[in-house]
Amino acid sequence: MYLAIKEILHNKLRYSLVLVTIFLISFMVYFMTSLAIGLVRDNRTAVDNWDSTRVTLSKYSNKNLTASFITENKYKDKLSDDAVTLGYMFAVTNKKNDNTTVNASIFAQNWNSFIAPKLIKGHYPRTKNEVVIDQSMKNYNIGIGDHIQLNGSTDEYKVVGLTNNSKFFTIPVIYTDLSTYWKLQHTETTTKTISAIVQKNNVNISGKGLVTVTAQDMISNIPGYTPEVNVFMGMIIALVVITCLVVGIFIYIIVIQKLGLYGIMRAQGIQAKTIIWSLFCQIFVLSGMGVLLALVGVWAVKFVLPSTLFFYPSWQAYSLLSLAIIIMALLGGLFSLPKILKIDPIEAIGD
Repeated sequence: MYLAIKEILHNKLRYSLVLVTIFLISFMVYFMTSLAIGLVRDNRTAVDNWDSTRVTLSKYSNKNLTASFITENKYKDKLSDDAVTLGYMFAVTNKKNDNTTVNASIFAQNWNSFIAPKLIKGHYPRTKNEVVIDQSMKNYNIGIGDHIQLNGSTDEYKVVGLTNNSKFFTIPVIYTDLSTYWKLQHTETTTKTISAIVQKNNVNISGKGLVTVTAQDMISNIPGYTPEVNVFMGMIIALVVITCLVVGIFIYIIVIQKLGLYGIMRAQGIQAKTIIWSLFCQIFVLSGMGVLLALVGVWAVKFVLPSTLFFYPSWQAYSLLSLAIIIMALLGGLFSLPKILKIDPIEAIGD
Protein backbone atom coordinates (compact mmCIF):
# COMPACT_ATOMS: atom_id res chain seq x y z
CA MET A 1 0.00 0.00 0.00
CA TYR A 2 2.89 2.36 0.83
CA LEU A 3 4.44 1.78 -2.60
CA ALA A 4 1.07 2.33 -4.29
CA ILE A 5 0.39 5.65 -2.55
CA LYS A 6 3.97 6.86 -3.10
CA GLU A 7 3.69 6.17 -6.82
CA ILE A 8 0.33 7.96 -7.07
CA LEU A 9 1.81 11.04 -5.40
CA HIS A 10 4.85 10.89 -7.67
CA ASN A 11 2.74 10.76 -10.85
CA LYS A 12 -0.10 13.07 -9.84
CA LEU A 13 -1.21 14.10 -13.34
CA ARG A 14 -1.28 10.59 -14.73
CA TYR A 15 -3.32 9.13 -11.89
CA SER A 16 -5.53 12.21 -11.56
CA LEU A 17 -6.95 11.33 -14.98
CA VAL A 18 -8.01 7.94 -13.63
CA LEU A 19 -9.43 9.58 -10.51
CA VAL A 20 -11.44 12.16 -12.47
CA THR A 21 -12.79 9.45 -14.78
CA ILE A 22 -13.97 7.31 -11.85
CA PHE A 23 -15.46 10.39 -10.18
CA LEU A 24 -17.44 11.37 -13.29
CA ILE A 25 -18.75 7.85 -13.90
CA SER A 26 -19.63 7.36 -10.23
CA PHE A 27 -21.39 10.72 -10.06
CA MET A 28 -23.40 9.87 -13.14
CA VAL A 29 -24.34 6.49 -11.64
CA TYR A 30 -25.50 8.09 -8.38
CA PHE A 31 -27.36 10.87 -10.18
CA MET A 32 -29.16 8.46 -12.51
CA THR A 33 -30.00 6.22 -9.54
CA SER A 34 -31.49 9.16 -7.65
CA LEU A 35 -33.60 10.08 -10.66
CA ALA A 36 -34.74 6.47 -11.08
CA ILE A 37 -35.67 6.09 -7.41
CA GLY A 38 -37.38 9.49 -7.42
CA LEU A 39 -39.42 8.55 -10.49
CA VAL A 40 -40.38 5.18 -9.01
CA ARG A 41 -41.41 6.77 -5.71
CA ASP A 42 -43.48 9.49 -7.37
CA ASN A 43 -45.39 6.84 -9.29
CA ARG A 44 -46.41 4.90 -6.21
CA THR A 45 -46.00 6.62 -2.82
CA ALA A 46 -49.74 7.27 -2.44
CA VAL A 47 -50.41 3.55 -2.96
CA ASP A 48 -47.60 2.50 -0.63
CA ASN A 49 -49.18 4.63 2.10
CA TRP A 50 -52.22 2.35 2.12
CA ASP A 51 -50.18 -0.51 3.55
CA SER A 52 -52.64 -2.86 1.85
CA THR A 53 -52.35 -6.51 0.88
CA ARG A 54 -54.66 -6.67 -2.13
CA VAL A 55 -56.61 -4.45 -4.49
CA THR A 56 -59.74 -5.46 -6.40
CA LEU A 57 -60.21 -3.89 -9.83
CA SER A 58 -62.60 -4.36 -12.71
CA LYS A 59 -61.55 -7.34 -14.80
CA TYR A 60 -61.36 -5.48 -18.11
CA SER A 61 -59.01 -2.82 -16.67
CA ASN A 62 -55.96 -5.05 -17.27
CA LYS A 63 -54.88 -4.52 -13.62
CA ASN A 64 -54.67 -0.79 -14.31
CA LEU A 65 -56.22 1.45 -11.64
CA THR A 66 -56.63 4.32 -14.09
CA ALA A 67 -58.90 2.19 -16.31
CA SER A 68 -60.93 0.48 -13.58
CA PHE A 69 -64.62 1.22 -12.97
CA ILE A 70 -66.72 -0.83 -10.55
CA THR A 71 -70.45 -0.17 -10.34
CA GLU A 72 -72.30 -0.03 -7.02
CA ASN A 73 -74.10 -3.34 -7.45
CA LYS A 74 -70.71 -5.11 -7.67
CA TYR A 75 -69.13 -3.66 -4.53
CA LYS A 76 -71.79 -2.57 -2.03
CA ASP A 77 -72.13 -6.02 -0.38
CA LYS A 78 -68.35 -6.64 -0.24
CA LEU A 79 -67.26 -3.78 2.02
CA SER A 80 -65.96 -3.97 5.59
CA ASP A 81 -63.40 -2.25 7.81
CA ASP A 82 -60.71 -4.27 5.98
CA ALA A 83 -62.14 -3.78 2.49
CA VAL A 84 -62.80 -0.16 1.57
CA THR A 85 -63.72 1.80 -1.52
CA LEU A 86 -61.39 4.01 -3.52
CA GLY A 87 -62.25 6.37 -6.32
CA TYR A 88 -59.53 7.54 -8.71
CA MET A 89 -59.55 10.07 -11.50
CA PHE A 90 -57.10 12.36 -13.23
CA ALA A 91 -57.78 16.03 -12.68
CA VAL A 92 -56.54 19.48 -13.54
CA THR A 93 -56.71 21.99 -10.71
CA ASN A 94 -56.09 25.66 -10.26
CA LYS A 95 -56.09 28.05 -7.37
CA LYS A 96 -59.08 30.36 -7.20
CA ASN A 97 -58.55 33.52 -9.26
CA ASP A 98 -55.36 32.03 -10.72
CA ASN A 99 -55.27 30.66 -14.26
CA THR A 100 -52.17 28.53 -13.60
CA THR A 101 -53.26 24.89 -13.89
CA VAL A 102 -51.70 21.88 -12.19
CA ASN A 103 -52.10 18.20 -13.01
CA ALA A 104 -53.26 16.11 -10.05
CA SER A 105 -54.59 12.69 -9.13
CA ILE A 106 -57.88 12.49 -7.24
CA PHE A 107 -58.14 9.81 -4.54
CA ALA A 108 -61.58 9.53 -2.95
CA GLN A 109 -62.36 7.51 0.16
CA ASN A 110 -64.21 7.63 3.43
CA TRP A 111 -62.23 9.67 5.94
CA ASN A 112 -62.53 6.97 8.63
CA SER A 113 -61.12 4.20 6.39
CA PHE A 114 -57.61 2.80 6.76
CA ILE A 115 -56.53 4.28 3.41
CA ALA A 116 -57.25 7.85 4.50
CA PRO A 117 -54.03 9.89 4.29
CA LYS A 118 -52.00 10.64 7.41
CA LEU A 119 -51.97 14.38 8.02
CA ILE A 120 -48.88 16.43 8.84
CA LYS A 121 -50.86 19.66 9.21
CA GLY A 122 -54.47 20.75 9.40
CA HIS A 123 -57.48 18.46 9.84
CA TYR A 124 -59.67 16.08 7.88
CA PRO A 125 -62.60 17.62 5.96
CA ARG A 126 -65.61 18.23 8.17
CA THR A 127 -67.97 19.51 5.52
CA LYS A 128 -68.44 19.09 1.80
CA ASN A 129 -66.15 20.90 -0.60
CA GLU A 130 -63.11 20.45 1.65
CA VAL A 131 -60.04 18.51 0.55
CA VAL A 132 -56.61 17.30 1.68
CA ILE A 133 -53.61 17.76 -0.61
CA ASP A 134 -50.04 16.56 -0.84
CA GLN A 135 -47.62 19.16 0.52
CA SER A 136 -45.72 19.22 -2.80
CA MET A 137 -48.58 21.42 -4.06
CA LYS A 138 -46.77 24.23 -2.27
CA ASN A 139 -44.50 24.28 -5.33
CA TYR A 140 -47.55 25.72 -7.12
CA ASN A 141 -48.42 28.13 -4.30
CA ILE A 142 -51.33 26.04 -3.06
CA GLY A 143 -51.61 25.38 0.68
CA ILE A 144 -53.93 25.22 3.66
CA GLY A 145 -56.71 27.78 3.53
CA ASP A 146 -56.59 28.20 -0.24
CA HIS A 147 -59.57 27.48 -2.45
CA ILE A 148 -59.05 25.38 -5.57
CA GLN A 149 -61.17 24.46 -8.56
CA LEU A 150 -61.18 21.12 -10.35
CA ASN A 151 -61.49 20.31 -14.05
CA GLY A 152 -62.64 23.79 -15.00
CA SER A 153 -65.64 23.73 -12.67
CA THR A 154 -66.71 26.89 -10.87
CA ASP A 155 -67.17 24.89 -7.66
CA GLU A 156 -64.60 25.72 -5.02
CA TYR A 157 -62.86 23.32 -2.63
CA LYS A 158 -61.09 24.51 0.47
CA VAL A 159 -57.74 22.94 1.41
CA VAL A 160 -57.96 21.99 5.10
CA GLY A 161 -55.19 19.40 5.48
CA LEU A 162 -51.73 18.49 4.22
CA THR A 163 -50.22 15.06 3.82
CA ASN A 164 -46.69 14.03 2.83
CA ASN A 165 -45.24 11.73 0.15
CA SER A 166 -48.56 11.21 -1.59
CA LYS A 167 -48.08 11.04 -5.33
CA PHE A 168 -49.50 8.77 -8.00
CA PHE A 169 -48.51 8.70 -11.64
CA THR A 170 -45.74 11.19 -10.70
CA ILE A 171 -48.25 13.92 -9.81
CA PRO A 172 -49.54 15.08 -6.40
CA VAL A 173 -52.72 13.60 -4.97
CA ILE A 174 -55.80 15.56 -3.91
CA TYR A 175 -57.92 13.61 -1.42
CA THR A 176 -61.69 14.04 -1.41
CA ASP A 177 -64.70 12.14 -0.09
CA LEU A 178 -66.70 9.84 -2.35
CA SER A 179 -69.62 12.25 -2.76
CA THR A 180 -67.29 14.86 -4.25
CA TYR A 181 -65.75 12.19 -6.47
CA TRP A 182 -69.13 11.08 -7.78
CA LYS A 183 -70.05 14.69 -8.39
CA LEU A 184 -66.89 15.18 -10.47
CA GLN A 185 -67.64 11.92 -12.31
CA HIS A 186 -71.29 12.89 -12.83
CA THR A 187 -72.41 9.56 -11.35
CA GLU A 188 -73.80 10.73 -7.98
CA THR A 189 -77.38 10.01 -9.01
CA THR A 190 -76.71 6.97 -11.20
CA THR A 191 -74.15 4.17 -10.86
CA LYS A 192 -71.87 5.63 -8.15
CA THR A 193 -68.85 3.89 -9.63
CA ILE A 194 -65.55 3.44 -7.82
CA SER A 195 -62.14 2.45 -9.09
CA ALA A 196 -61.04 -0.19 -6.58
CA ILE A 197 -61.69 -2.02 -3.36
CA VAL A 198 -58.56 -1.83 -1.21
CA GLN A 199 -58.03 -4.65 1.30
CA LYS A 200 -55.80 -5.49 4.25
CA ASN A 201 -55.37 -8.41 6.68
CA ASN A 202 -55.54 -10.87 3.75
CA VAL A 203 -59.20 -10.22 2.98
CA ASN A 204 -60.00 -11.78 -0.39
CA ILE A 205 -62.78 -10.46 -2.61
CA SER A 206 -64.10 -12.09 -5.73
CA GLY A 207 -67.05 -11.55 -8.01
CA LYS A 208 -68.20 -11.42 -11.59
CA GLY A 209 -66.26 -8.87 -13.59
CA LEU A 210 -63.72 -8.34 -10.78
CA VAL A 211 -60.06 -9.28 -10.38
CA THR A 212 -57.97 -9.09 -7.20
CA VAL A 213 -54.25 -8.36 -7.42
CA THR A 214 -51.48 -7.38 -5.04
CA ALA A 215 -50.68 -3.71 -4.63
CA GLN A 216 -47.28 -4.30 -6.23
CA ASP A 217 -48.89 -5.98 -9.24
CA MET A 218 -51.20 -3.01 -9.68
CA ILE A 219 -48.28 -0.58 -9.45
CA SER A 220 -46.34 -2.57 -12.07
CA ASN A 221 -49.25 -2.08 -14.45
CA ILE A 222 -49.23 1.72 -14.18
CA PRO A 223 -48.80 2.81 -17.82
CA GLY A 224 -45.11 3.40 -18.51
CA TYR A 225 -43.95 2.44 -15.00
CA THR A 226 -42.13 -0.81 -15.80
CA PRO A 227 -40.46 0.46 -19.02
CA GLU A 228 -39.20 3.55 -17.17
CA VAL A 229 -37.70 1.41 -14.39
CA ASN A 230 -36.09 -0.95 -16.92
CA VAL A 231 -34.54 1.91 -18.91
CA PHE A 232 -32.96 3.49 -15.83
CA MET A 233 -31.72 0.11 -14.55
CA GLY A 234 -30.16 -0.64 -17.94
CA MET A 235 -28.37 2.71 -17.99
CA ILE A 236 -27.06 2.27 -14.44
CA ILE A 237 -25.77 -1.24 -15.12
CA ALA A 238 -24.12 -0.05 -18.34
CA LEU A 239 -22.32 2.75 -16.49
CA VAL A 240 -21.05 0.36 -13.82
CA VAL A 241 -19.71 -2.01 -16.50
CA ILE A 242 -18.13 0.93 -18.34
CA THR A 243 -16.21 1.66 -15.12
CA CYS A 244 -14.52 -1.72 -15.46
CA LEU A 245 -13.57 -1.12 -19.09
CA VAL A 246 -12.35 2.48 -18.65
CA VAL A 247 -10.26 1.73 -15.55
CA GLY A 248 -8.89 -1.37 -17.25
CA ILE A 249 -7.79 0.61 -20.29
CA PHE A 250 -6.20 3.39 -18.21
CA ILE A 251 -4.29 0.97 -15.98
CA TYR A 252 -3.18 -1.12 -18.97
CA ILE A 253 -1.72 1.97 -20.66
CA ILE A 254 0.07 2.95 -17.44
CA VAL A 255 1.48 -0.59 -17.10
CA ILE A 256 2.76 -0.49 -20.71
CA GLN A 257 4.49 2.83 -19.99
CA LYS A 258 6.12 1.42 -16.85
CA LEU A 259 7.35 -1.91 -18.21
CA GLY A 260 10.95 -0.71 -18.00
CA LEU A 261 10.49 0.23 -14.32
CA TYR A 262 8.85 -3.09 -13.59
CA GLY A 263 11.73 -4.86 -15.35
CA ILE A 264 14.23 -3.08 -13.05
CA MET A 265 12.13 -4.04 -10.02
CA ARG A 266 12.08 -7.67 -11.12
CA ALA A 267 15.84 -7.58 -11.75
CA GLN A 268 16.29 -6.33 -8.17
CA GLY A 269 14.48 -9.39 -6.92
CA ILE A 270 11.03 -7.87 -6.32
CA GLN A 271 8.43 -10.54 -6.98
CA ALA A 272 5.61 -10.15 -9.50
CA LYS A 273 3.02 -10.58 -6.76
CA THR A 274 4.39 -7.47 -5.00
CA ILE A 275 4.02 -5.43 -8.20
CA ILE A 276 0.50 -6.81 -8.72
CA TRP A 277 -0.45 -6.03 -5.11
CA SER A 278 0.82 -2.47 -5.56
CA LEU A 279 -1.19 -2.14 -8.78
CA PHE A 280 -4.44 -3.24 -7.17
CA CYS A 281 -3.82 -1.03 -4.16
CA GLN A 282 -3.53 1.89 -6.55
CA ILE A 283 -6.84 0.96 -8.19
CA PHE A 284 -8.53 0.57 -4.80
CA VAL A 285 -7.27 3.94 -3.56
CA LEU A 286 -8.20 5.76 -6.78
CA SER A 287 -11.65 4.15 -7.05
CA GLY A 288 -12.32 4.77 -3.35
CA MET A 289 -11.39 8.45 -3.68
CA GLY A 290 -13.43 8.79 -6.87
CA VAL A 291 -16.48 7.23 -5.22
CA LEU A 292 -16.11 9.42 -2.13
CA LEU A 293 -15.86 12.61 -4.20
CA ALA A 294 -18.90 11.53 -6.23
CA LEU A 295 -20.91 10.96 -3.04
CA VAL A 296 -20.03 14.44 -1.84
CA GLY A 297 -20.97 15.83 -5.25
CA VAL A 298 -24.39 14.13 -5.40
CA TRP A 299 -25.10 15.22 -1.80
CA ALA A 300 -24.28 18.83 -2.73
CA VAL A 301 -26.16 18.90 -6.02
CA LYS A 302 -29.53 18.18 -4.38
CA PHE A 303 -29.43 21.65 -2.84
CA VAL A 304 -29.42 23.35 -6.24
CA LEU A 305 -31.90 21.13 -8.08
CA PRO A 306 -35.51 22.31 -8.49
CA SER A 307 -37.93 20.76 -6.00
CA THR A 308 -40.13 19.49 -8.85
CA LEU A 309 -37.37 17.22 -10.20
CA PHE A 310 -37.70 13.47 -9.57
CA PHE A 311 -34.59 13.24 -7.41
CA TYR A 312 -34.42 11.10 -4.28
CA PRO A 313 -31.04 10.39 -2.58
CA SER A 314 -30.82 6.82 -1.30
CA TRP A 315 -27.69 6.12 0.74
CA GLN A 316 -28.49 2.43 0.85
CA ALA A 317 -28.47 2.30 -2.96
CA TYR A 318 -25.33 4.46 -3.05
CA SER A 319 -23.56 2.01 -0.72
CA LEU A 320 -24.34 -0.96 -2.95
CA LEU A 321 -23.38 0.93 -6.08
CA SER A 322 -20.12 2.16 -4.50
CA LEU A 323 -19.16 -1.42 -3.73
CA ALA A 324 -20.07 -2.47 -7.28
CA ILE A 325 -18.02 0.36 -8.82
CA ILE A 326 -14.94 -0.45 -6.72
CA ILE A 327 -15.23 -4.17 -7.55
CA MET A 328 -15.61 -3.41 -11.26
CA ALA A 329 -12.60 -1.09 -11.12
CA LEU A 330 -10.55 -3.86 -9.50
CA LEU A 331 -11.74 -6.29 -12.17
CA GLY A 332 -10.53 -3.79 -14.77
CA GLY A 333 -7.05 -4.23 -13.35
CA LEU A 334 -7.12 -7.88 -14.42
CA PHE A 335 -6.48 -6.79 -18.01
CA SER A 336 -2.93 -5.87 -17.01
CA LEU A 337 -2.09 -9.10 -15.17
CA PRO A 338 -0.80 -11.10 -18.18
CA LYS A 339 1.54 -8.25 -19.13
CA ILE A 340 3.03 -8.04 -15.62
CA LEU A 341 3.33 -11.81 -15.19
CA LYS A 342 5.21 -12.12 -18.51
CA ILE A 343 7.74 -9.36 -17.78
CA ASP A 344 11.24 -10.40 -18.72
CA PRO A 345 13.66 -8.13 -16.79
CA ILE A 346 16.28 -8.15 -19.59
CA GLU A 347 13.78 -7.37 -22.37
CA ALA A 348 11.95 -4.73 -20.30
CA ILE A 349 15.18 -2.93 -19.43
CA GLY A 350 16.35 -3.17 -23.01
CA ASP A 351 13.12 -1.66 -24.33
